Amino acid sequence: MTKKIFEWGKLQKLHLIGWAAFITLEIGLIGFSMGFFGKPLNYTLHYALNIILFYTNAHLVLKDSFSKSRPWTRVIIFMVLQIGIYIFVRSYLNYALLDTRKGFELSTIITNYKSFFQSMWRGLFFIVLSCFYYLFLEFKDERFRREQAERLEYLNNLKTKEIQNELNVAKYEYLRAQINPHLLFNTLSFLYDSIRKFNEDAGQAVLNLADLMRFSLHTKESNDQFPKLYEELIQIENLISLNKIRKDKEQFINLKISKTAKQFRFVPLVVITLLENMLKHGNLQRPDHPGELSIKVTKNQFKISTHNLINTNIHQSGFNKGMDNIEKRLNLAYGNKFAMTYGKNDKNYFVVNIILEIHQGE
Repeated sequence: MTKKIFEWGKLQKLHLIGWAAFITLEIGLIGFSMGFFGKPLNYTLHYALNIILFYTNAHLVLKDSFSKSRPWTRVIIFMVLQIGIYIFVRSYLNYALLDTRKGFELSTIITNYKSFFQSMWRGLFFIVLSCFYYLFLEFKDERFRREQAERLEYLNNLKTKEIQNELNVAKYEYLRAQINPHLLFNTLSFLYDSIRKFNEDAGQAVLNLADLMRFSLHTKESNDQFPKLYEELIQIENLISLNKIRKDKEQFINLKISKTAKQFRFVPLVVITLLENMLKHGNLQRPDHPGELSIKVTKNQFKISTHNLINTNIHQSGFNKGMDNIEKRLNLAYGNKFAMTYGKNDKNYFVVNIILEIHQGE
């Protein structure tokens, strides 16, 4: 309890110091000018009443009134009520502190003109002070809101400039990218013409590589223009063919692609990346344990699944990067409509499952 009071005191330090200074100064000036001081209980009760009026007017009457319709009507009504209640309570305090046997009568509040007008003046004094306090709070809040708005505007302008800079860089990269593939494909065409005369398989590998790179560079990325899956499946055959030539060994992979799936428009390069990970990190040289890539479409779902033996003889660097890349591409294309799981099972197979929620007609 003591700790809570101490923490409250720290938060209200300025208020406590302000009231202490005001009360001390007022009591001192009036006491010395009148030549006598009142009782501590008298001061305590009267200043408690004044402080209650001060904060009630600021935080309840004014704040509540100006947050609703017809504020000035509400302010006037509540001001009159406040003054009336204040005069009554102050008059009763004066009566109680006199320690007289005479009973308290309501009529004496008005008939005692001096006490009535003193109480009215005192109440109006603290209400006016409270109004200035309320205006200060409103000014403080308004300044805070303005600073927040200016800060938000500054951040938006900064973000706009960053986006503009990124756009300029992207434009430059786009122009450069238009030149680089042109040079690359010309070079690959030259290599194909030169190599195929001496080695047909090597020439075919260069041709497959050119087709694969052309698909990767020229495929549209917007949702409305995703290629049909069969276009990527052609490149999958090219990738498998390239890998066989590179390793000079048979690769055992079963492709199970439904006819419906081949016509499905899907974000490009995901299936190729999955296959690339299988070829790079999987053991696909055992005909009794072939890798498998399965793609099918049901009524409400598009499903991709892969599984392959893990090649324990190679370093698995860059593997998670490939999975992360796939997950990011799916997230950008489909948001929360997809689910992706991957990992090693008990039989040393690496399994990937991707499920995309779809509607009929997609």
